[in-house]
Amino acid sequence: MPNFEMTFMAIASKNGFLTHEEAAEVLTEFNNQAADDAKQGIEEIVLAHGLLTAEQVRVISLGAKKILGIPTGTGVAPAAPASAPKNPGTQRIQVPPSSPPAGKPSANEPIPGIRVLGKLGVGGTATVFLADDLKNSRKVALKIMHPSLAKDEKAVRRFQRESALLVSFDHPNLVKGYAQGTMGPLPYLVMECLDGESAQETLDREKSFPEARSLEIIQEAAKAIDYMQSKKIIHRDIKPGNIYLLKDGKVKVIDLGFAQEMGTAAAGEEETTSGTVQYMSPEQARGQLDLDVRADIYSLGATLYHMVMGETPFSGTDSVEVMAKQVMEALSSSGMKNKRISKHMHYFIERMMSKDKDLRYSTPRELADDINEQIDGFRSLEYRPDEKDGQDSTVMRLMNRPSDTGRIERPGTRRSQPTPPTTRRIQPPPGPNTRRIATLEDLRKRLKKK
Repeated sequence: MPNFEMTFMAIASKNGFLTHEEAAEVLTEFNNQAADDAKQGIEEIVLAHGLLTAEQVRVISLGAKKILGIPTGTGVAPAAPASAPKNPGTQRIQVPPSSPPAGKPSANEPIPGIRVLGKLGVGGTATVFLADDLKNSRKVALKIMHPSLAKDEKAVRRFQRESALLVSFDHPNLVKGYAQGTMGPLPYLVMECLDGESAQETLDREKSFPEARSLEIIQEAAKAIDYMQSKKIIHRDIKPGNIYLLKDGKVKVIDLGFAQEMGTAAAGEEETTSGTVQYMSPEQARGQLDLDVRADIYSLGATLYHMVMGETPFSGTDSVEVMAKQVMEALSSSGMKNKRISKHMHYFIERMMSKDKDLRYSTPRELADDINEQIDGFRSLEYRPDEKDGQDSTVMRLMNRPSDTGRIERPGTRRSQPTPPTTRRIQPPPGPNTRRIATLEDLRKRLKKK
């Protein structure tokens, strides 16, 4: 194999332009070609598959030539004419013509009307490129399956199923798919280009989220799941990495690669436990087929736990141990207490992550409405600083006070009985150990009577 090809792929891999898997696939394709004058160069192969842009190829080629001592001013050697005798001592690297024949894709436009601008990222099944949708004058994300998976029927079927769902769905909290198709043997998806980062990326940097922002994010994600439920589809892989936070504050659920119709295994889906083990519901971990939206609600609860606690609910030495804990172990109330999360947050997490799915919220809409009532209830409370020490009022301190028991206790919401503005109270649901939380004014009156 010519040294140029090895050096080219080494530079591309080391600098993150290609994964090691992609590089190996391209080199295999290069080696498997017939030894004749029509043989494609390594540059032409990566361009044809849309793995690199023409500018990226140019820069990497210059770097490879510099390392190997090949003059860089001579340009790329053109393809030899068919009648020319073969010269084994000449290195020939072909690139597509600058003006391709009409109707054929170019290097920067592998799909007609979609001009690739650069690589956005690489996932387990596909590479995502930033591109221009020339027809609709908008920036888009172009997702192309890895060449190494093109012969994996299950992977191709899953990619195409996800693409079809995203193109058919239309909801403000779901990433929008615009078009799908195939580029040679590779399926692709043209979708909405999102400006922001995943919740997982924020967690990697900030370690945790404030409680208020966490609830807002979960509420918006629940709306997306509610929409999917109306289409009889469950996501099956809700986690911080699949919740995208846009710079304008909006929230989008992404990656429907494991989505399936409720109550059935996806066609040809052998792995009924598909998903991410740290956020997987007990019924998913057990491999049950009759999953419903409450599995996604559990995963939302595990995501909420991670966002406010700064760690996943369960950990272990391997996936099997974590899955076993999802099924068998209860959440640690003392752990949540030590992290000093509020009572209402404790309530939400405990209910969403109940091992018994009948005790969870029955629908995402019920969850979103409950969160909304909590937020509205807090905002409606009158804030009055403590006249003595300038600290928050009793009501405001209650909102921020950590739970002191492992019992699931429904915190007060706007459904509480209304009281006059001067004596507004949060009233928890009745119970054997329930006390009414009074304001400072009530407490002072009681002290005077004594």
